[in-house]
Parts: sequence; structure tokens; C-alpha cells
Amino acid sequence: MKTRREFIQGLILSVGGAATLSACGDNAPAVMATAPHNPGRFYSGDEMALVNRVSDLIIPRTETPGALDVNVAGYLDGLMSDWASADTQNAHRAALARLRADLDAAVGVPFERATQAAAEEALTDLDARAFEIDHSMEGYRRFKGFITQAYFATEDGAVQELKWVALPGRWDPSVDITPA
Repeated sequence: MKTRREFIQGLILSVGGAATLSACGDNAPAVMATAPHNPGRFYSGDEMALVNRVSDLIIPRTETPGALDVNVAGYLDGLMSDWASADTQNAHRAALARLRADLDAAVGVPFERATQAAAEEALTDLDARAFEIDHSMEGYRRFKGFITQAYFATEDGAVQELKWVALPGRWDPSVDITPA
């Protein structure tokens, strides 16, 4: 069960997504796709590369845009630099460091250089442990939640993936009201 604070944080993340994404700039997805080791405002270059790789594995491009297409890493970078408290930033950095250590150990090379198959297997195994066995991996569970919330807060995530429609159905501005 979520606490009121977690619910409000999720609501802020969802509602405030457009403002944070606008801070990332119009060409941010193209920049991230061509230079994944560039640092962000919060993330170091290595952290940005890890966030991009994990986000892409969690929400890959299919018939709809994936996490890289909508710049989830840029969104999270803006969120962490503009919204997160120092405690949240420190906890997030610690979670990323643990995630990197676990994934690097699982694939035997830096995670970003692992083959697609090895990366998918390592992340699938880690995900299963985090959600079923190892309750000390709250940082990863929260990070995965940030990735999915960031994705669905974008226009492509909401409109194409969730099929959000501003006015569903037909709208009749003037309807005769008759007594029952």
C-alpha cells in the first residue's frame, strides 16, 4: 500500500511531467540517442548511459515509441535536478550505484557494453530478485517506477501507448432535456 507521500509524489511526477520535459529541450532525444555518455544536469555521463540502457530494456521501441524515443533519461535528469530533495537525490544515486554493480557483475563487463541478450537476461534476473526475493532493492523498484511514470507522462506514452483521448466519444453542446 502506498503512503500518502508516495501517492502525492507520483501525482506530482505525472502532472508536472510536461513542465519537466520542456526543460530537457526539443532536441534532447536526438542528443541522447547519439551521445549517451554526455552528462546531464544531475546524472554523470556513466549514470546517464546506465539510465538510458535500463530504460530502453524496460520500455523498448515496438509499434509505439520506447523510453529512448521520448527521452525518459532526460526527464529523470530534470526531475532529479529540479524537484528531488537532497535525500532523494542521494538515495537515487546510491540505488544507481548498486544497480550498476549488480548488473556489471552479472554480465562480466560494464553493463552498457553487454550484448542485448546478456543485458536482457541480467536485468530480468535482477528484476525478479528485486520484486520477489530481495526487499533490500527498494531503490531499484523505485527507479523502475520512475521510468514507467516518466514514460507515461510524455505525450507519446500517454497518447500512443495508453490511447488517451482528450474528449472521448461524441460531444453534443446542446441537448434537449425532457421530463422523465
